[in-house]
Amino acid sequence: MVFYAYVKQSTNYDSWRYVVAFASREVADEWWRAVSTSSVASFTNSIQRVNAQFYLHDVNQANVANSLVTTGVATQFLNKVIFLLMDDLGGRQLSVIPSPSHFVDHVSENSFYIRSKVSPYAYWYFPPDIVPTAVYVSHTERTRFRIARHTSEGGHKGTIMIGSDHVHITLTLASLSLDVDAKGQVILSSAPREFLFGDLLGKFTVGPTVQDSKGQSLNMRELFYNENGEDWELA
Repeated sequence: MVFYAYVKQSTNYDSWRYVVAFASREVADEWWRAVSTSSVASFTNSIQRVNAQFYLHDVNQANVANSLVTTGVATQFLNKVIFLLMDDLGGRQLSVIPSPSHFVDHVSENSFYIRSKVSPYAYWYFPPDIVPTAVYVSHTERTRFRIARHTSEGGHKGTIMIGSDHVHITLTLASLSLDVDAKGQVILSSAPREFLFGDLLGKFTVGPTVQDSKGQSLNMRELFYNENGEDWELA
């Protein structure tokens, strides 16, 4: 799904304004990672991220649109991003971008609920009184998890996470982290397992319904990690 953002000239209010069309929200975050970590100082000094749909640039240092054609910045996104120059203020026109129906900024070290994209009322849930200590999927309960980039990748708090980032997923209220047992079931342990942030798109899937000792349904299902999973999103 195409994702949009505005770019404003930081030194005035009436020129060098863009509407940006990214091929997807993931492309937007990956483009920002490339720009913000570029070795070309004029771009890192020029472009600022206010939020996911609003950026600033200073064309006296570097024009944001040129990030797609300047070696060492973000040329890999040439066919994934479009910069549309808006009329100056005298044109009396403003292109209004659509707001996404659901949006959470993927900020490293923040806490999130994790829910199914297909069934948005199905959340990851940790019931503390169930053995084994594992993560389940529930339509009535939910648990917050903290997601952080691995420190070996410069996991600074506030970094926008992208699919290739190695991350740890932990409980917010206990020193337990996501792990996977020999059967592929998602469990919790004191030794954090490293996942890719992109694993949330296609590597976790729902398993059987959990039953108590009498065979009664507990209204939640097991969660597994495998190659043929479903898509999950942060909330």
